[in-house]
Amino acid sequence: MIERSKRWWLGWIGGTPLHARVHLAIGLVAPAWMLAWNLWRMRSFTVDDAYISFRYARNLAGGLGLVYNPGEPVEGYTNFLWTVAIAVGMELGIDPHATSKWLGAAAAMATLVVVYRLSARLHPFSTVPCIATWMLASSPTFVCWSMFGLEASMFAFLVALGTLLLFEEHSRARGIPWSGIVFATAGLVRPEAPMFLGLAMLPLGRAFFARQNLLRGVLFVVPLAAHALWRHSYYGAWLPGTLAAKTGDLVLQWKIGSAYVLAWVATCGPMLFFSMYAAALAIVRRERELVTIVILTIAVAAYVILVGGDWMAFHRFMTPAEPFAFALVCVAVRRIAETRDRAALLALALLVAWQGVHRWDGLRDARRKFLKDERRFWDKSAGAVATWFAEHGRPGRIALGDIGYIGWRTDYPILDLLGLVDPTIAALPGGYTKKVGPGYTERFFEVMPEWAVLICNSAACETSPIVAVRLIVEDSRFARNYQRQVDFKVSAQGHWCIFKRRGF
Repeated sequence: MIERSKRWWLGWIGGTPLHARVHLAIGLVAPAWMLAWNLWRMRSFTVDDAYISFRYARNLAGGLGLVYNPGEPVEGYTNFLWTVAIAVGMELGIDPHATSKWLGAAAAMATLVVVYRLSARLHPFSTVPCIATWMLASSPTFVCWSMFGLEASMFAFLVALGTLLLFEEHSRARGIPWSGIVFATAGLVRPEAPMFLGLAMLPLGRAFFARQNLLRGVLFVVPLAAHALWRHSYYGAWLPGTLAAKTGDLVLQWKIGSAYVLAWVATCGPMLFFSMYAAALAIVRRERELVTIVILTIAVAAYVILVGGDWMAFHRFMTPAEPFAFALVCVAVRRIAETRDRAALLALALLVAWQGVHRWDGLRDARRKFLKDERRFWDKSAGAVATWFAEHGRPGRIALGDIGYIGWRTDYPILDLLGLVDPTIAALPGGYTKKVGPGYTERFFEVMPEWAVLICNSAACETSPIVAVRLIVEDSRFARNYQRQVDFKVSAQGHWCIFKRRGF
């Protein structure tokens, strides 16, 4: 037995390929267990923005329509199919927290399978198991945003699956191009899906105009065109309402977005730089599918830079890039290892060990960030405010910026000071959270909400370092019409203060 193990070890060191079952066990089954464990450990946190979709879903299930404020049709979400799925769950009596987390976890596990197959397709497994699956299973970005109530992992799964199917369909050059339907489904989950399909089809060359690809385009366009027509008839707009609210200052978006992507690179660790070697291989050897993966990875980063990233920690917007980026790393590492150069093998072994430590620390930091720091902050701010309204308030419109949990818990009408569900504020000049030009305060005093929840500083609830809030509280009409009720200290530098309109 010992002699047989020794022969196997020496054979593997010498370049003998691993058995398919060994590849499956090490490259898919083991990282799947790791991913399941990491997902379970992150299950208890739900991000504030998820409650926006939850409220839309509750109104839909309750017969009020796909709206945030009843009677006010505004598309303040960017995840149509995800929100509808949560509404279906609520109609069946399933709590939206459970629906969103189980869907997110299932999509994450399915993505792992797709990445395994994609890695094998880009470069067949030989002596080195798949490492892309291990990187995905230990990614703070992928793990966190699969469990926090939003659609990130479902979208990542669909675009990765669509890309894999497109490769397989192109190889057969016949049959129904199911990838078109998969990408269309992705487009109903998030509006960026056309970018993925369009870029994935570009390297097809002359086959771009082949019958199969034209049919793929039809299968993709028809569902999205039907959804666009419905959106226009229902909301009166061709594009998502959140687009105007989250854009408007390209210079600022570029600055913030660039920093966002660079921070994600740092979170991924040193192994990510092997993707550059894979990109070089794709260009030099003209490997069409590898080129496609490189293009898609770069495209996600460019898109995120263009829209200015996201305010949430651990880089939610980069989730769909990770399956592609890690597949590139996997190809590069396995090709280098198969040269059997001892120095290269030793260097790879040391780097993989360092990456393992880096990933462990990253997941630990993410768990502490969300399950401790973020939870404490939101419990002291939105949680405390929502509880106060439940105990002391009465129904009336609330003006505030973070509309997620407070809007969900109170179910009061909301004046969204950031514009996600208020098209008037969304249309103002300026970038996200900075639409404070002419018309901003006029909108507030035109609506005259019964309540205002404003983020102020520790000195007094009537002053604030936030420009949008300061414009409201320093307007003479505010002091005449609003009176402070209570304030909640959430940090050394800030309070969340509740104001009530006089006479209400």
